Amino acid sequence: MLTPRRVSQVLMAAVVLLAGLLGAVAPGQAAEPAADPCYVWLEVSPGVFEYVNICPDPDEEGGGEDDGSGGNGPRCDLTEEPYDEFCLGTKACRADIPSTLPEDKWPPEETRPSPDHIFTFVQCRVPGQEELYERWRWIEPYEGALPGLGWQALGRLETPAFTMTFEPSGMTYVGADTRYLLDGLGDGEIIGSVAGPLQATGELSHVEIDPGDGSETIDCDPDLRTRACEHVYLEMSHEQTSEDIDGQPGFPAQARLVYDVTFTMGGVEVSLPGVPDTLESPWNGTVVPVGEIQALVRTR
Repeated sequence: MLTPRRVSQVLMAAVVLLAGLLGAVAPGQAAEPAADPCYVWLEVSPGVFEYVNICPDPDEEGGGEDDGSGGNGPRCDLTEEPYDEFCLGTKACRADIPSTLPEDKWPPEETRPSPDHIFTFVQCRVPGQEELYERWRWIEPYEGALPGLGWQALGRLETPAFTMTFEPSGMTYVGADTRYLLDGLGDGEIIGSVAGPLQATGELSHVEIDPGDGSETIDCDPDLRTRACEHVYLEMSHEQTSEDIDGQPGFPAQARLVYDVTFTMGGVEVSLPGVPDTLESPWNGTVVPVGEIQALVRTR
C-alpha cells in the first residue's frame, strides 16, 4: 500500500516528467531568454525562428562600433579578410549589407539604437578564439558599406504610375504632327525612404518615347503635362497587330521616365561609386492608329 508520502512523491515525479515532455515539444518557447530584454523572438529565415540577442557585448561599450575613422584608430585588427570591414570592440567583423532580412522582420523600432542603424547578420573574428562570433544584430553601417546601402536606397525610389495619350485623339494621319502627352507625373520629384543613413532623391530629367513604328526613341521635355512631344508617322498602321479599345490597329507607342538621382546622408549629398545616378521607370504606353487622308484630284 502506498503511504501518503509515497503518493506525493509519485505525483511530483509525474509533474516533472510532464514538464519535461512539454519542454521537448517547444524548447524555444520554454527558453529562459524570453524574459530577458536583450532577447527578441524573430523569424531569421522563412519558417526559422530564434531568440536573438540585440544587446552589445561588454567589450563593445564605450566606442564599440569604432570603424577606424576616429582619432584613436581602430581597436581591432582589420588585416585578415573577410573580417576587415569594421570593429565591434576588439572584434574584427564583416556584415551582410544591405541586410538579407526584410525590414518588416526586424526587431521592434524601440530597440533600434538610432535611425542610422540597420539589423543584419554579423560575423567577427575574436582575438584569442578560433570560434567566430556570429549574430543577428543592430549595427551602424561603416563608411565602406555605403555603396551597398546605396543600391538599397535606390530600390526604395518609386516612379509614378502615369498615363499616355496622343493628339489628334482617336486617330492620327500619315505626314501629320502627332503629339504625345503624359499625365500623372506629379511635381517631377520622388523621394525614397531611408536605408540606414542614406536617402535617395530622384528629379525628373526627361521622358523617352518610342513611337512604335520602328523609328528611334525620342528624348522629350520632362513636362509632358502641358508641352507635347511630337512625331510624324510615315506609314499607315492597318497591318499592325496591336489594337486600341475600339479595335483599330495601331502602333504600340510607349514612354518611360528618366530621373537624375542624388544620395544624401544627414542632409549632405554623398558620392557612391558604382551606384547608378539615374533611374528609369517601367515603360507605359498607348496604341496609336494611323490612317491616311485621301486627296481627290480634279482636272479642268
